[in-house]
Amino acid sequence: MTKNTLSLVAGGAAAVLLTGCQLAPSSMGSAAPGDTVKEISLGERVRGELTTQSGLNRKDGSRYQTFAMTLSADTLLEIDLEGSLDGVLTLYNEQDELLAVASPLRYKVTEPGDYKVVVSGIDESSYGPFNVVSRTIDLELVSSLTAPGSASGWLQGEPVEFTVTIPESGAYQIDMRSDDFDALMVMTGPNGYEVENDDGGEEYNARIGDILNAGEYRIQAGSYEQNAGLFTIEVSSLNVDIDEEREISAPADIAGWMRNGPDVYTLTIEQEGVYQIDMRSDGLDPMLTLEGPAGYVAEDDDGGDNYNARLTERLAPGVYTLTARCYEENRGLYSLTVAPL
Repeated sequence: MTKNTLSLVAGGAAAVLLTGCQLAPSSMGSAAPGDTVKEISLGERVRGELTTQSGLNRKDGSRYQTFAMTLSADTLLEIDLEGSLDGVLTLYNEQDELLAVASPLRYKVTEPGDYKVVVSGIDESSYGPFNVVSRTIDLELVSSLTAPGSASGWLQGEPVEFTVTIPESGAYQIDMRSDDFDALMVMTGPNGYEVENDDGGEEYNARIGDILNAGEYRIQAGSYEQNAGLFTIEVSSLNVDIDEEREISAPADIAGWMRNGPDVYTLTIEQEGVYQIDMRSDGLDPMLTLEGPAGYVAEDDDGGDNYNARLTERLAPGVYTLTARCYEENRGLYSLTVAPL
């Protein structure tokens, strides 16, 4: 996905948080006698129950109950559904426009006014008691940070921009995490530097890792599918050997960063013996090639655990060329060890 795609996707209607059984009010039947609209206040816990007498959604047969809330502008709202009911929350404004669908539901109110919170079952067999719990979320919003450092933010609409100061050249990892949406990051910096990531972190989180020069960088934090929600940005420094000469002797234990293609090391073996060479990574599929005197060549892809690479070879004294690469051209942290057995 390109940077332009990020701007297009995140700039779309932020109201559609996910697809599901929730429908516009016109799809719902007339309120049943037991489906009175209850007024609730922010911070209040209110009990309700879906029964056969509750309002009927004519499209999927689910039942619903409506609550009314008066909200102020710039309120970062969280509404949760507690109890045995298997349900979902929907938020509408005064014009009956759908703003958010989720459980728990989070939304930043931009216009003061009267809002409707609809509690509905996920299908026609969803009944039972529940509690609606609402509160405000307090965030200390910042637009700049220095590595290492972290910040929290709220995304709703356009991507959120951060300025990140890298104090000294080295290896860094930037994580964008969210439980509310599929995170997407674009990072730009000095000398035309630009990189983006969608799912490089755990689950659907975004991660960028690289050898960065000291300077000021900009991060666009966005959502892959127009969703809104809370997120965190964390910038960490990594303990990585960035020696461009890459000369090692057995035994060796180093941390490397796969950046622009294979990393080639000069490996010196001083004593004959059996050696185990491991390349491990949580984010890469490692591959190893060892070349030495008299046409010696050994290769491995998945000889270690969890797609890691391992060579176990009897080596004579001499100078070898050890090439560390990954199966796909990805960037990421890896470890390289050479140990006698």
